[in-house]
Amino acid sequence: VSTQSTGINIYRNDSKLFVDNSDDVVWSKEGTTQGGPESMGFYAVSTIPLNSDSTPVKEVWYADDAAGGGTLEALNRWWGNLQQQGPLFGYFPKPSKTWLITKSEHLEKAKEMFPDVNITDEGHKYLGSYIGTEEGTKKFMEDQVRKWIDVVDDLARIANTEPQLVYSAYSYGTSKKWSFVSRTTPNVTQHLTRLEHHVKEVLLPAIIGRGFISDESRNIFGLPTKYGGLGIYNPTLVSDLEYECSQLATSQLAEQIYNQSSVLEIDNDEQYEALKLIKEKKDNHHKAQLEEIKSGASPSVRRTIELASEKGSSSWLTSLPLQQYGFRLNKQEFHDALCLRYDFRIKDAPRHCAMCMWRCFQCRTLSNLQEGRICGTKT
Repeated sequence: VSTQSTGINIYRNDSKLFVDNSDDVVWSKEGTTQGGPESMGFYAVSTIPLNSDSTPVKEVWYADDAAGGGTLEALNRWWGNLQQQGPLFGYFPKPSKTWLITKSEHLEKAKEMFPDVNITDEGHKYLGSYIGTEEGTKKFMEDQVRKWIDVVDDLARIANTEPQLVYSAYSYGTSKKWSFVSRTTPNVTQHLTRLEHHVKEVLLPAIIGRGFISDESRNIFGLPTKYGGLGIYNPTLVSDLEYECSQLATSQLAEQIYNQSSVLEIDNDEQYEALKLIKEKKDNHHKAQLEEIKSGASPSVRRTIELASEKGSSSWLTSLPLQQYGFRLNKQEFHDALCLRYDFRIKDAPRHCAMCMWRCFQCRTLSNLQEGRICGTKT
């Protein structure tokens, strides 16, 4: 009874979410953000009786999202059981929100057996990914990429005044959208080309403060910060790797779902080795990229990458821009810091040395600072 009361009380009223450094309050209706992540577990336990063993349907449940795979006859019995028994456990299946994905040769039969359910032989979205044909996946990806490009364009506009905030928002938030799709949907590399074009031609110039980003610079920016990059990965280069690593990370869970195990048993040692292998694969991938960049780069660019790769040299990039800790940089500070990191000429720097009035540029380039040249002043 106490567990039931706790779950009900968590959901009964909206909770206040307080925004840091602001007097604004966001009212939340979601259990997890209300401080009740256990509510999802409570709900899952309450629906266990609906996981019927009487039909040969392979079921997958994620909170109130139920899915099943099998023959049309088996699915029909399973669907009927959900409609009949579900309300007794607080689960109310809605045919208008339910989709049946079937092969084209079974389409007409499916329409007869499931008259109140949406039916397709092309495919449909499922938990942020897509299940269906190649043509259906293509349409899904085109729609997703179109939305992502709009977001990238919006970020680019904001970056004209707040580049550090946009860099942080992109790195820790926005880019995770297509990372998730890459991890859950196979063979999407070719669909991400337009997205990468907008990242390179629109977003990066706004973040860096330069009108043109060369292919060499783009490749460098696509490296992790510990290898001298910005961690703004090229989605067309990492999507296949993300999917492969996702399969490795979830292999035990996928096997138990396929076998319809009633008890989740994860071998921790095996999972540890899988995660270790994933880290190694990603590290090797980025190291190969780094060596390829270095092999075709000039000595000054190689030296720049080496300096940017030194321990601690990227901590200012990976830190959240929290103003209260002094981590917030304005537009000029952020752009100047990137110029120093990548040996770019600092924008609007004076053309003459303030001390000697000599016309010199060597005091503003990282390569000359390395050689100890400050300006042409003689002492």
